[in-house]
Formats: sequence, C-alpha cells, structure tokens
Amino acid sequence: MAPTAPKQSRAIKTRKKLMEALERLLRQHEFENISVQDIAKEAGVAVGSVYSHFKDKTAFLEALLAYWRDQVEAQLDLSERQDTQAVFVALGSLRAALFEATKAVHTQVVENGHVLRALQTYARLHPDMKDEDWQSLVVRSFAPLGALLKAYEDEVTLKDHALATRMLGVFFNTIFIRQALMPQDTLLEIAMLNDAVMIEQVTDMAYGYLTLPRN
Repeated sequence: MAPTAPKQSRAIKTRKKLMEALERLLRQHEFENISVQDIAKEAGVAVGSVYSHFKDKTAFLEALLAYWRDQVEAQLDLSERQDTQAVFVALGSLRAALFEATKAVHTQVVENGHVLRALQTYARLHPDMKDEDWQSLVVRSFAPLGALLKAYEDEVTLKDHALATRMLGVFFNTIFIRQALMPQDTLLEIAMLNDAVMIEQVTDMAYGYLTLPRN
C-alpha cells in the first residue's frame, strides 16, 4: 500500500528539517566533525528517524549535492528570465559592470563556503564522479558574462568574445575559492588583502585582460 499523503508530507518536512540542520551545522563545523546525532539534535528529530531518510552520514552529502544543484539551477533560471545585458548597460561602463560581477561572485562564493567545503569532501570520496548536469550548469553560468561583453563590446579589445567569456568564467569560478575552502588560511592577511581590496584588484585584473591594447 502506498504511503498516505499526510505521511508523505511529514517525511518531506522531516527530510527538509534534516537538510537545513546540516547546512546550519556546516557554517560552524567541518562535515567530518559532524555526527548523525548532531544533525538529529539540531533538527529536533529522533536519531532513529534519521536512518529512515539517510542510510549513513555520507548519504547526506549526496542529498546536499542534489540540493545545491537545484539552488544553482533556480538562480540561473531567474537570471535567464532577466535582460542581463540591459542591467549591465545601466551600470554605465565596462569596469563598473565588472566590479558588480566580481562583487556578486565574491559574495556568493564566500557566503556558501560551508557548502563548497562539504561538496569538496564528497568529490574526494567519489573521485570518479562525473556529473553532466553540473557541467551544463557551469556552461549556463557563463552566459551573463557573455552579456556583459556584448554590452560593452566597444571597450573590449579582445575580439574573440567566446574565448573571453570562457576565460572570465573560469577566472571568476576559481579566484575566490581558496578563501571559501580554507577560511582559516592566513594568506590574504599576510598579503594585506581584505575583501574590499580583493574585489577591486580582481576587477582591475579582469578589466586589464579585456582592454589590453592588441595589434
């Protein structure tokens, strides 16, 4: 007999509570230091009920990966419904648009560092993982950068805009990752680079790449 609707509803709510509890805990602790008991306590559910949703702690990582993918896809869906090029044009200049893009990427990466660290753990545990869905999302995430270049094509000296879009996509997807994955790292402190300085300098690096005089 299929579960009744109320039971299904309770199961969905419990699973959601567990995932939200895990995300809260990840803001304070690394995944390796969080136990199933910790998650159950944070969610306010019995430990026994956890195992009716997740076979073990590692299964939480699989669910987190799926949850995060859904969040990214939802953000991309929203972005694709907007006139991104018009938004960039309204900023008035290529550098101003790059600054806003850099700031947005920095905020997203750093604020979601706790999830990125957990997903790095998942990738380490599954070295053969191949996910075409993720690859397609990454490609989609490059589109706003293409719109930015289109908005200021008169300022961009690099004529291969497809290459420039891919390069900026890789650049923005990696430049702040160390800060997110290693929050206790002192490299930026030693280099005297706070968030504001980093955003300004990364903006200038991207701007210089796009506007470098070329023959």
